[in-house]
Amino acid sequence: MEQRIGEALDRLLQRKGAGTGFKLTQLWRNWDMVMGEELRLLAIPLGHRKTTLIIGAEDNMAQQELTYYTYEIIERVNAFLDEPFFDKVQVNLLMGKPALDELEMPSIERFVPELPPRPAKLGTLLGKLDPASPVTRCYEKYVRMFDDAERQRHRHEGDDR
Repeated sequence: MEQRIGEALDRLLQRKGAGTGFKLTQLWRNWDMVMGEELRLLAIPLGHRKTTLIIGAEDNMAQQELTYYTYEIIERVNAFLDEPFFDKVQVNLLMGKPALDELEMPSIERFVPELPPRPAKLGTLLGKLDPASPVTRCYEKYVRMFDDAERQRHRHEGDDR
C-alpha cells in the first residue's frame, strides 16, 4: 500500500495528538474547503492571536463585507477544528502580506549540508581497529558516508550524459 509521506505524517501526528499547531496547519491547508465558494475569495487566512482568527481582505469593500460574516466564519472554522478554538475574527487589509494557505514549505535539500572534501587517508584503518569498539563502528559509518556520497555523485553524473 503506497502512500505519500505527507499523508502518513498527518495520520501519525493525529494519532499522537500533536495539538493545536497541527490542527491549525490543517485549517490553513483546507481553508478554501472550510470557507466554501462564497467566502474563500474574500477571506484570506493570515494567522491567529490566542483565540482571535486573523483574516485578510484585498480591499476596503471586502473588509466591510467580511465583518458581516464573522459569526459564520467562526462557526465554520471551529467546526473544522472540532472544538471552540476561536471566539473572534479580526479582518485586516492584506497590503502585501502572504496568505497562510499559499505559503510553500522550504525544500529539505536547502538544509542538507554538503560533505567536506574526503580526507586523503580515509579508510586506511578499516580492519585494523577493534571491531567491538563504538569508535570503530563510528569510523566505519563515516567511511560509508563518503563512499555513498561518491556513488551517488557518479550515478548523477551518469544521468547527465
